[in-house]
Amino acid sequence: MSVAIRAARVEDVDDMRTLINEYARDDRMLERSRDFLLEHVRDFLVAEDERGFLGCCALAVLTPDLAEIRSLAVQPETAGRGIGRALVRACVAEARRLGLRRVFALTLVPDFFQKCGFVITSLGRLPEKSASECPVCPKRFACDEHAMLLHLDGTIPEPLSAGEPVGYTRLFLGVEPR
Repeated sequence: MSVAIRAARVEDVDDMRTLINEYARDDRMLERSRDFLLEHVRDFLVAEDERGFLGCCALAVLTPDLAEIRSLAVQPETAGRGIGRALVRACVAEARRLGLRRVFALTLVPDFFQKCGFVITSLGRLPEKSASECPVCPKRFACDEHAMLLHLDGTIPEPLSAGEPVGYTRLFLGVEPR
């Protein structure tokens, strides 16, 4: 069975919303509204096979230097088939095509992103994210996500220092995650 990765279309929005919000109900990612997905549909890629929709992922460009991989969601029954990895690789390829230098993700599953070549970092090293979006995030006072970073030039980001804060809550409020 062959999996194809393609740009999302408007007709994918309902499938994307259903899957993303299924994970959000389990507190595994942020919920996305239909309006949000329609507004950002150009950021999304979709994985599909002959049976239909398998998953989605977005590449949100934050600055001329930096993009975020967001809303990575794969149908639970297809987990372990490499679909998530294919979506991440496609986002990284798009970031390279756009001429970006860095890509990051905030995740509850850092091991997955490490297998994709990302390294754990501090959100404090991503001020473009922490200053603009973290203050309005519904999880800002209970952030339990890990920041993962990939340099597209092949260099390896500097490792975390001992005790360096990782998430927004720990970085700005000195609060431990739940």
